[in-house]
Amino acid sequence: MNISLMLATAIFLCFCVNCPAQESRILIHSSIVLHNATPYSTGACIEDVNHEIYGGIYSQMIFGESFQEPTGFSVRKMPEGFGEISDGVSGMWRGFLAGNANGSFSMSTEHPFVGSVSQKLTYESGSGVVGIENKGLNRQGMVVLAGKKYEGSLRVRASHVQKINISLQNTDGSVTIATAEKLTSDTNKEWQRLDFSLTPDRNEKQARFAIMLSSPGEVEIGYAYLQPGSWGRYKDLPVRKDVVKGLQKIGISNLRYGGSMINAEEYRWKKMIGPRALRPPYKGLWYRYSTNGWGIFDFLNVCEAAGIPGIPAINSFESPQDMADFMEYVNGPRSSKWGSMRAEDGHPAPYNLRYVEIGNEERVDDAYYRRFEAIAKAMWAVDSEITLIVGDFSYDKPLDNPDHISGTASGITDLSAQRNILKLAKANNRAVWFDIHIWNDEPNNIPQLPIAQTFSSALEKMSTGADFRVIVFELNANNNLHRRGIANALAINSLERGEQPFPIICSANCLQVDDQNDNGWDQGLLFLNSTSVWAQSPGYVMQMIHENSMSVCVKSELMDPTGDLDVTVKSDSKGKILVLQVVNKGVTPHTVLLSLEDFKPVKHQLRATELAGSMNARNTASLPEEIIPVKKVMPFTLKNGDMNFTFKPSSFTVLRFE
Repeated sequence: MNISLMLATAIFLCFCVNCPAQESRILIHSSIVLHNATPYSTGACIEDVNHEIYGGIYSQMIFGESFQEPTGFSVRKMPEGFGEISDGVSGMWRGFLAGNANGSFSMSTEHPFVGSVSQKLTYESGSGVVGIENKGLNRQGMVVLAGKKYEGSLRVRASHVQKINISLQNTDGSVTIATAEKLTSDTNKEWQRLDFSLTPDRNEKQARFAIMLSSPGEVEIGYAYLQPGSWGRYKDLPVRKDVVKGLQKIGISNLRYGGSMINAEEYRWKKMIGPRALRPPYKGLWYRYSTNGWGIFDFLNVCEAAGIPGIPAINSFESPQDMADFMEYVNGPRSSKWGSMRAEDGHPAPYNLRYVEIGNEERVDDAYYRRFEAIAKAMWAVDSEITLIVGDFSYDKPLDNPDHISGTASGITDLSAQRNILKLAKANNRAVWFDIHIWNDEPNNIPQLPIAQTFSSALEKMSTGADFRVIVFELNANNNLHRRGIANALAINSLERGEQPFPIICSANCLQVDDQNDNGWDQGLLFLNSTSVWAQSPGYVMQMIHENSMSVCVKSELMDPTGDLDVTVKSDSKGKILVLQVVNKGVTPHTVLLSLEDFKPVKHQLRATELAGSMNARNTASLPEEIIPVKKVMPFTLKNGDMNFTFKPSSFTVLRFE
């Protein structure tokens, strides 16, 4: 090495040793308001994927309620017990014989109660019992509690008076823990309803529900229902009390009822009204033998009871007349045709629904526009205040030119249909919103976030004054780990503070039944089993933001040489409370200089809530608090408006100054 190079190297090293490392800093301009903050950034989507509803929030304990699953059907490998009979028995049920009884089982297609088949049970000879039994969702076993009342009903028919025994038993039927007897009447084989109640005399974690004949005869069963009494349901609705309270606890600010399930061909709102047992089953997208026993209006009922705004999505192929009828059903007076039917269904007052989404992840092209236009005009004619939401999809490349785009999940190459929808809204003086979805599986790769802003800007260029907003109904992922929680926090931060703020932000799939993932989507905010409910990291992110909801977003500047930090700052309308939502996606602690430029706290105690842990951390039924928020009250001192705070690795932190 020559002398000049050695000297230059020495000078460079000396400079580096004596030069302090560049520090990270968050400069907060609390007096500069960017825009109003939305109170609806902690929403969630619910659809019947991985049994969020049927087997989840729906209080129905029987899975296979209308016997539509064919003999031998299995959505997954299910446990079998000694002596179970599957031949001639609907797939979620099993037949059994006890004592010296001889009997048979078959599926009947002759005038079934609902759907295409009903279950036939025949006691032929001998002594003992012939029965069928159900063990709940995917035959995982029912959990029942001693001294608690369970309510149910059957739809049956028989050619003569027949005694039917109904019971709750242990898993192999050797012990009966609750029983009831009912008689069919001689009704010339007409379907009849048998109501019953069962009160177990002991706790059982692997119970089964049994329907039995104890003497020769034959009966057909078309529908079976079993649910906890009012003690286990939220405000007597057909939903689990603990699940609804779990949603409230994590601060769900709004619920969207939709997703890919609404794209099923038979998904129609008129099949979701009237008596629960009479609603026709249908071929679902996620589960082939889906139920309408819990549908759009059950969703609206629980949202209303829980004080959570609800937004339903409807199939975009509904007819305009049916959607006009829908608006009259949900918002019309009791004196109207469909309003009176709503009252008969148990809801006398209008729902006062304000938002409806048309479709889900649609190809928004000319064909969609024509459907949307016809539906919109029909709905607006009934209720001029309704805001319709376009079920758009996702975008992977910036939308600089609305007439030439690429990287769209739906395959469209321009925004001409969106332009026509904006023109339609402007011509009719109505508001329309657009729902786009964002993939945020992990925090280091969310490319669709900045693109969402370009979509909003593109619509603004085309709007010519139309009243529109862009919202995100699905922050989507394929995991429920802490890294998904951090990714959710990053996405919400970005969408809240962006130049084009998003009034509603929802995370996909608020619920997931533990160990019952049939469809690959593994992203529940709340997990549940038959006895408990627990939150995952992304659910706690929602809770932290909701608990510190503020009125406005204020300006902040982030100087971070590592690129690991992200911050959104909000304040109340009077400027007396300052809230920082800070993400550290790095693997090391990060000390940051906080500069409160024009905010002078009165209280010198900082409230900090931290959610930190391994990126792969998750909560389980046995360890439901593996990763949870930690709340601290910390004294602090500002020096010239500055203070240091250390953010833990892989963390989401909410700091509250007052």
